[in-house]
Amino acid sequence: MEQTIPKLMRKAAQKYPEITAQYSRTKTGDFEERNYHDMLQFALDFAGGLAELGVVRGEKIGLISDNRREWESADVGLLALGAIDCPRGCDASESDLAYILSFAEVTKCIVENAAQLRKLVKIKDKVPLLKLVICFDPVDQAEIDQCKASGMEFYQFYDVTASGHEWRINHPDYVENELDKGQWDELATIIFTSGTTGTPKGVMLTHGNIITQLDEVCERIFLNPGERAVCCLPVWHVFQRAIEYVIFTQGAGIVYSKPIGSILLSDIAKMNPALLPAVPRVFEAVYDGIWRKMRKTGGIVYAMFRFFVAESQLWCAIDRKLRRHTARFGHDYLGFWWPVLVLPWLLLYPPRLLGKWL
Repeated sequence: MEQTIPKLMRKAAQKYPEITAQYSRTKTGDFEERNYHDMLQFALDFAGGLAELGVVRGEKIGLISDNRREWESADVGLLALGAIDCPRGCDASESDLAYILSFAEVTKCIVENAAQLRKLVKIKDKVPLLKLVICFDPVDQAEIDQCKASGMEFYQFYDVTASGHEWRINHPDYVENELDKGQWDELATIIFTSGTTGTPKGVMLTHGNIITQLDEVCERIFLNPGERAVCCLPVWHVFQRAIEYVIFTQGAGIVYSKPIGSILLSDIAKMNPALLPAVPRVFEAVYDGIWRKMRKTGGIVYAMFRFFVAESQLWCAIDRKLRRHTARFGHDYLGFWWPVLVLPWLLLYPPRLLGKWL
């Protein structure tokens, strides 16, 4: 296993260069694809832009955004330089941001849109070390002027990336050398708790803390190269963030969606994912939506649906037992179970394939 997250992403790009890594929705509703090679180079170009702006190893950088493909580029880019990200979602309040950014001594911050930029302008007096903001989405000139008037430099994300591409040409191997310097025990991120039970608390995680999970998780969440996962959870939560690294290490692609029933179900139907990382509330909404639609359809279609769902549940239970994909405390001697379960597994496998095809 690689020593840092950027090294992990570089290895994935070398192994799966032409496989699609990211599916991002466009204004027309279609999905724009980006392969592993382009995703890595885009992130390294952003790292070059950050280096040009003076980012150094150990510097803490805010990352205020919801889940989108630019988040991954910003994350890998700043980590490649040895910087540390302090992520938070767009639903963060001004008071939470003021506490988090000042406590973490953030000097530069990446935000998703104008709404997050306005929050930083309002709390600038409480975050005296913050001197520079980079925004993913385009921002009106009036908003930029207010940002500069408050004492912060302003840059567009894609301008920084384009400038970083040129900077890498003029400074060959700088970003790659900084990436190679990264160590297992270097601090990668400071993730703050939601603050529902009091003041948000910063959890300091090294590259090793995150990467250690991947060996174990990949045994239980297995994806084939080229398969897709629909992701809708906040990426600043450590669960979603770790799952995205798991997806990338296996050469699968991430479809960026939203935890809104109509959008999520539409994306699932369109993209046919092999994995949906989610919390119980999301699964309950998807489950209710599917069963509601099938009951409304009725007839032979509903009867076949119920049959194949029940058959697949039974096959999956047997398959997990045979492969020992169960909790470790539930492991027992398989010598008895193999003869008993192999025949049902074989008999149920063809109907399961038919159900997946239908």
